[in-house]
Amino acid sequence: MSCDRSLRERIFPWALILLAPLMMLMCTGCDAIGVVSSKVVGEETIAPAYAGLKGQRVAILVWADEGLTVDHPNICADVTGSLQGKLQQGIDAKVDELKGTTFLDTDRVLRFQEAHPEYQSDPAEQIALRLPATRLIYIEVESLSLHPNDSVDLSRGQAVADVKVVEVDGGRAKTVYENDNVTAIYPPNSPPEGLPNLADEQVYRKCLDALTTELGKLFITHPADEDHDM
Repeated sequence: MSCDRSLRERIFPWALILLAPLMMLMCTGCDAIGVVSSKVVGEETIAPAYAGLKGQRVAILVWADEGLTVDHPNICADVTGSLQGKLQQGIDAKVDELKGTTFLDTDRVLRFQEAHPEYQSDPAEQIALRLPATRLIYIEVESLSLHPNDSVDLSRGQAVADVKVVEVDGGRAKTVYENDNVTAIYPPNSPPEGLPNLADEQVYRKCLDALTTELGKLFITHPADEDHDM
């Protein structure tokens, strides 16, 4: 039986993105940011929820509540860097939805945020007009928990974020896509009460990694998840 070449071409870039951290882990022997997924290739694919990044200059800006930044000072930088890294892998893998896409440097965006913390209360459209970009991926991390019910002995990471995409054209900005409550859990399929013997740093990093994978899926054609455990 012959395989459908176009299907393989659609699946391969996303498979490469998901497998890249695993290959890095195998090469370096160190834990790497990114999802190590055993559910990479399926016969069905899901189209991106928003496919307007092609050929655009994109800025990724992440805000988090003050309570979260007190507990996790680098959360905005960590989410920004992880998501942009995964989308860059998509560009390197020649994903069609990201053909010709470039990104505003993450350090530049972070300096912009640090210089203007008051902008957190401004509409995303106003912020987009202040950045030299034609698309703004605007993310608000609504919550991040590492220990269910404040248990110190059991761990289960859960992150929830809202995302908007703002298009800028001719000096005008318009929100064209919104998705609230994008949720990720680490470890996947873990019981609600959590699991023992997990370090906070591991849960934090892997949970944000899972979150940025879910966010990345909004912009790239990807294989449908399979529900069986591996």
